[in-house]
Order: sequence, then C-alpha cells, then structure tokens
Amino acid sequence: MDGETLVYLDTSGVLAFLNADDESHDSAVKAWRRVVDAKRSFVMTDYVRLECWSLVQRRLWIEAVSDFSRHILPLCQIEVVGESGFDLLSRQVMLSRRRKLSLVDLSSFECMRRLKLDRALAFDKHFEEQGFITPAAPDW
Repeated sequence: MDGETLVYLDTSGVLAFLNADDESHDSAVKAWRRVVDAKRSFVMTDYVRLECWSLVQRRLWIEAVSDFSRHILPLCQIEVVGESGFDLLSRQVMLSRRRKLSLVDLSSFECMRRLKLDRALAFDKHFEEQGFITPAAPDW
C-alpha cells in the first residue's frame, strides 16, 4: 500500500474517535467514515499502538481497550520502528530541543515521510506544523 491508499492514524485520532466526550469526537468520526468509505486503510507505528493502548486504558478504561484491540487495530498496518529507528529518533529529539515533541511524534512523521503519506487522522498540532493534512484542514 502507498500514500494513495493509506492514512496515518495517530493517538489523538484514536482517543477522539473512542471518546464521545472529546471535543474532536465528531470530527474524528467524520474523518474515520471518509477513510473507510474511500476504501483506504490506516497505518501507525508500533510506538503509537503502544501509546494508544496505554492512554485508552488509563483514560477510557478496559472496555475501550477492547474496542481498540478488536475494531481499530485490525484495520491498521503497523510499522515497526526498531532499534535503528529508535537511535535515529532519539538523536532527533535531542537535536530539536523541544520538550513537547515526543519520540512517538517523530516516529509518526518519519513513517509518514517514508511511506509518502500526506494525511493523518490526528488532532495534534504537530502534524499540521510538519505539513501533513489533518481533519482540521479544508481539503481533508
């Protein structure tokens, strides 16, 4: 699959989709439907998968983890960061000297660039800063 068929799925998109009380929930549901209706698939890094699981469990409880595991993960291609990826990303974190730009965020951006993706179901402003199209953009 390539940039024409894949959409990056970020933790912020998963949390907004699963949590009806999230301020971005309606946008997440609409974006999700557009991806599914267009027969596109999702991709995320193994770092995002782990972060999603942890935050969904902590914020939304175990039932939401079950929904994540049974209904969302099967729709996702998982890209493995690996040891060399970790080394590269950790150096980028140190060079960026930005406290709020995480290793997980950088793994997402690297993955999107490598796979030539332009769209992310994400509500984290860092994706827009990096030039990616999110549901907030008029051309989503």
